[in-house]
Amino acid sequence: MSTFRERLYRFLRWSERYTKTDMVYLFTTGVWGNLGAFSVSFFSFILYIAFAHFLSKETYGTYQYLLSLAGIVGNFTLTGMNTAVTQAIARGYEGVFYKAMRLQYKWNIVPTLGTWAFSAYYLWHGNMTLGFGLLMIGLFTPLLNTFNTFSAILGGKKDFKRGFLFSLYGNIPYYAALLLVSFFYNAPLPLLAANLLSQVLATYVLYKATLRIYPPNDKVDPNALNYGNHLSVMGALGGIIGQLDSVFVFHYLGAADLAIYSFATAIPERLASFFKFIPGAALPKFAVKTDEEIRRSILAKTSIGVAAGAIIALIYIVFAKLFFMLFFPAYMAAVPYSMAYALVIIASIGSVFPTALIAKRRIKSLYIFNIANPIVQLVLQFVGIIYFGLWGLIVAKILYWFIFGAFALALLMLEDSEAEPPVLS
Repeated sequence: MSTFRERLYRFLRWSERYTKTDMVYLFTTGVWGNLGAFSVSFFSFILYIAFAHFLSKETYGTYQYLLSLAGIVGNFTLTGMNTAVTQAIARGYEGVFYKAMRLQYKWNIVPTLGTWAFSAYYLWHGNMTLGFGLLMIGLFTPLLNTFNTFSAILGGKKDFKRGFLFSLYGNIPYYAALLLVSFFYNAPLPLLAANLLSQVLATYVLYKATLRIYPPNDKVDPNALNYGNHLSVMGALGGIIGQLDSVFVFHYLGAADLAIYSFATAIPERLASFFKFIPGAALPKFAVKTDEEIRRSILAKTSIGVAAGAIIALIYIVFAKLFFMLFFPAYMAAVPYSMAYALVIIASIGSVFPTALIAKRRIKSLYIFNIANPIVQLVLQFVGIIYFGLWGLIVAKILYWFIFGAFALALLMLEDSEAEPPVLS
């Protein structure tokens, strides 16, 4: 084993002549990142089989709709704070963590009370599913997003191994709870309760464990919280619009079609998740590089990921029909949509480009990107589903992800002449 590690190390260092990348770092982060993606994909796969066999399409579609509402509420929390804390900790400013937590506790009163107001409205009008669903979402979603800030410490410390292990520890009770509830209850509210409660409890335990392992120092970056506020504001629109595809399907086509759409997109998105370690690994690296260094190397490095994504997408397209026949026979109608949606696996590589903008605090570019991009997404998805149904939405999502990467890359290649951002208190 020792000899194998030495040979692998020498091979990775040799390959850096051609990739122009720290391949030892990328391989290490990729191993832990993809182990995390694999474990989530494995658990999700088991869960999808259970949902396909135990839940009706209407129940599963309604559950997905409630999750979309939870996603929308989550975007009114300070979602950009994790990224700002990661970037600050990577530079040694660990004391930002406690300040970020206190700010999130205070601010999250707003989305909680706002969600409960909508809950009261639906309960008053007799819609128990949405009423009680929003009641749970308003209570648990802000707490979940706050406790999840522990992951920013692990990211800033580049402790990707522990990040994988903690993700695994948190996922086991989450998926176990959903499997158990789906077996006994063919109803959306018990599923939502199991989802949110298991996540909050597991995340709180991991949050406390992380603080014991990495107690933050008292060094504070005075601009970090302001940067986190900017990231939260600019990311809110995109996050909300990113949840509207399920809302559109539910309202215009119905819960059963939303279930088909969810199954069609689930596997390609899980396969794309195997590349999600790249932005997380790149953020602390980008934070200590100059803009010119990033611009000079980023295209050559991402081309490797594009090639890998194309191979995975092609393999999935070939075997998608057989896969659904074996595991999701009740959802064969989703196969053509899922085969087309596999192109998103290639486009997902473009997520590394906005990561570079975030690392270099390119505030003006990020505002342009995070305002214009969601508007394009909204127009494409709305026009697509209104005029062409599910096919229109699938094509719109694919086009959006390619536009997403191309637009971020164009902004990255511009010279940086941005002033210090205004303070958001």
